[in-house]
Amino acid sequence: MLEIRNLQVNYGGIKALMGVDVSVHSGGIVSLLGANGAGKSTLLTSIMGVVFGSCTGSIRFEGEEILREPTERIVARGIALCPEGRQLFQELTVQENLRMGGYLRRDAAGIKSDLERMYDLFPRVRERRAQLAGTLSGGEQQMVAIARG
Repeated sequence: MLEIRNLQVNYGGIKALMGVDVSVHSGGIVSLLGANGAGKSTLLTSIMGVVFGSCTGSIRFEGEEILREPTERIVARGIALCPEGRQLFQELTVQENLRMGGYLRRDAAGIKSDLERMYDLFPRVRERRAQLAGTLSGGEQQMVAIARG
């Protein structure tokens, strides 16, 4: 489903990633482990098209090259990043935050179905859907961030 080959990212003279290869099969799970500064975030932001360095190599999603695609096209393909620190819209409700995750979508029935699926996965999020996101506990905010993605 996701194939990364020989990915190299430079920030000026700093080599952040050097020849990274990763394969993720449909239904698979891959973990990135490493010390601070090892390149985990750079790899993820490269996949999303938001890295601020020069990238070479290949990132293919479902057989299509996405390395040079704009972030909005990558998101439209179904790739999402749940950033650390949650980064919710604090003054919006939980449900409004979740709806922001579907801002590119135009299929109202599909959005409604996905919202219900997220509420089933995270019952606490359903309970809090009318509450301002900024008033949630840290764990509840993380659930909302994952569901939004």
